[in-house]
Amino acid sequence: MSRPGYPAAAAVFAIGMAGTTLPTPLYGLYREELGFSELMVTVVFAVYALGVIATLLLAGNVSDETGRRPVLLAALGFSAASALCFLFEGGLPALFAGRLLSGFAAGLLSGAATVTVMELAPPGRAAGAGLAATAANMGGLGCGPLLAGLLAEYAPWPLRLPFVVHLALIAAAAVLTWLL
Repeated sequence: MSRPGYPAAAAVFAIGMAGTTLPTPLYGLYREELGFSELMVTVVFAVYALGVIATLLLAGNVSDETGRRPVLLAALGFSAASALCFLFEGGLPALFAGRLLSGFAAGLLSGAATVTVMELAPPGRAAGAGLAATAANMGGLGCGPLLAGLLAEYAPWPLRLPFVVHLALIAAAAVLTWLL
């Protein structure tokens, strides 16, 4: 069996990054349900940046030392833990934890997934792989709110189903990562 190539790594990247923006269209619903202010919505949203920055500073090049697969799997683990925080949220602390974990995932993915996509490109396809990595990153960031918004609007359990779907996607991404 041949190993999946850079398109599979790009899919893993997109799935992971989608999770970082998945809660964005749901904040209004959380605000109604939990009764917190607009300022608190901003603070919950901003906690993500702390996770990203801390991870980039402390572990930005860890995949150079430990390998790409373990870092990608750790990022997917953080993404799954974030989804679980939102799925079973019990108030603001869970939302803060979910956003922080999501930031950790993004910090790990931004470096390791980009390099993985590039390294798996066949000879002479580096430009295409670079485009695929960028598209996966930006596409994932865009697909997260789209998925959550559509599910919140047209499906049951608007604050739960987006995270159930994302957990299923993370499981598929973990299998793909294992095969890389």
